[in-house]
Amino acid sequence: MTATNTGAAPQQATVTFDDRLDGLTSLVLKGFLLSIVTFGIYRFWYITRIRRYFWSRTAVDGSPAAYTGTGKELFLGFLVALAILVPVYLGLFAISLTVPALAPFVVVISFVTLFLLGQFAIYRARRYRAMRTLWRGIRLGQDGSGLVYAARAAGWWLVVYLTLGLAFPFMRASQERYRINHTLIGTSRATSTARGRSVLGPWLLFYVVGLGPLIGLGLALLVASDFSLPTDLMVPKPGGKPGDTILNPAYAGTTIGLIANLTFIAAGICIPAALLLIPYYRARETRAFTSAVRLGGVRLVSTLRARQFYRPYLVYMLSILGLLLVLLLAGGLLFFAAQSAGLSAVHWLVVLIYLAGAPLFAVLYVRVVQARLWEAVATSTVIENPEDLAAVVASGRGPGSGLQEGLADALDVGGALQIGL
Repeated sequence: MTATNTGAAPQQATVTFDDRLDGLTSLVLKGFLLSIVTFGIYRFWYITRIRRYFWSRTAVDGSPAAYTGTGKELFLGFLVALAILVPVYLGLFAISLTVPALAPFVVVISFVTLFLLGQFAIYRARRYRAMRTLWRGIRLGQDGSGLVYAARAAGWWLVVYLTLGLAFPFMRASQERYRINHTLIGTSRATSTARGRSVLGPWLLFYVVGLGPLIGLGLALLVASDFSLPTDLMVPKPGGKPGDTILNPAYAGTTIGLIANLTFIAAGICIPAALLLIPYYRARETRAFTSAVRLGGVRLVSTLRARQFYRPYLVYMLSILGLLLVLLLAGGLLFFAAQSAGLSAVHWLVVLIYLAGAPLFAVLYVRVVQARLWEAVATSTVIENPEDLAAVVASGRGPGSGLQEGLADALDVGGALQIGL
């Protein structure tokens, strides 16, 4: 009798991305410049072209994806969203003017309304991108409810606030499960086993370094002031510009003054440290959530490393510094040349530097940050049991409404590319 090897490693397939980025610079330059001269209208077609570029260069198990959305759909969706949002804004503004006593409540209502609309829009925008994505001729999709997603987000954010931020990774995992569990590939449904505890460690590191000291000092300040912060804690700076403030000297040597000064010092240390930890948390979260995705017998495994998220930002910052130095040097030379010729061209030089720098900054961001983050997430993902992908068949589901992403664009919660699933 021949023994069978039941512990054999599962078959694997890769996700690849063409990192040569041929034609991306010209695509971004054209999109950026045309968006300026058309007062932002062309950006819908620019977003479409960017997505087609990245989708077509990303191959899953050797087969590239295809994006079938159009700029016209995005533009019409944006107009429909404006037709909904403008009356809402005007109504809230009219209430605050006609009934001044309700003005504070209008601010709260506006915040809550825009938050819920933003969450609803994020879910609907993802549905649009999924339904405009094809792989091996199979259309992706997303069911579920944007209203439910927004309600879940509201409930979870309330818990996050009540726990002073400690529930954040559990909220992220819960919302991730809802998104993935309602993702369709043909007739097959994806599932997610994402759990908050899988990213609790990275979040606690971020929390302790960036948020913990500030929250602790804030609570200490409340206790020291008997939960009634003095309105004169900050006063205008003598001889300063309008809006410049300093700690009221009357509180010097008091407990309140000491805690306030410690808070300012902690903010100067903790905020930069927290910013440096954001790529680390994002990388760990992306890795954990990607590895939690299943499609029948197919399993995704991510080997993403934090350094793959840090590198693009570091290169981008160094590139920006180098570009700024070049532009300042060129501007300085032009300025001295203009002065020696007796010309007053300072304002024109500023405009020239902006017109030269802004398109280059846009190209650098797309090529160095977005493209490399996309590549990092894609190429660090391995597909286990890819033979089961043969069981995925196309459905009769159509592309659905093309107006679903307009609200996200109108609320500025969308974007050309969303890194990760």
